[in-house]
Amino acid sequence: MKKTIRSKIANYLFRREFSTHNRIQKSVGFNDARSIGILYDSTNERNYDIIKKYVKELREIYKKDVLALGYYDKKELPNDRFAKLGLDFFTRKSLNWHYKPIAPIVKNFMAKDFDILIDLHTNNSIIFRYVAASTKAKFKIGKYSRLAAPFYDFMISINESVTLPQFIEQINHYLNLIKHHEPAH
Repeated sequence: MKKTIRSKIANYLFRREFSTHNRIQKSVGFNDARSIGILYDSTNERNYDIIKKYVKELREIYKKDVLALGYYDKKELPNDRFAKLGLDFFTRKSLNWHYKPIAPIVKNFMAKDFDILIDLHTNNSIIFRYVAASTKAKFKIGKYSRLAAPFYDFMISINESVTLPQFIEQINHYLNLIKHHEPAH
């Protein structure tokens, strides 16, 4: 019951904070993007390994500046998990009472002016909504959620059986389709 009340308060404060959320959206595909932010749940070791590989791919194949921010759903990171160049983490200790991320590492991520934010979390967590809504990214893409829809520019509806690699594949597909067109004069 205590957690339910906390969640209701968190959702109320989130809606209040972002009720007048305005930003300029710009469609950006892989061809035009220079910088990409990735947001994901790193609690599962397999997800962490998949994201490490994805970040490497984006850097080497697409020649992008990439920063990934993983949420680890415990108070402390395990000893084998530590921040590396372009792979940062935050934990439960990084959140205030109503699940708003307050750690400097998260604030730095949200302040970056990414061309694209790729949100790869697949649950409906307010923690990820806070980060995605707060980031200054020009183009935000993630899993469809009615609650998160106002804060994303492109959402993909996936079912529970879709794996993280399959979700990444779908996101890559759509980001490769987006082409920048100059307005006609």
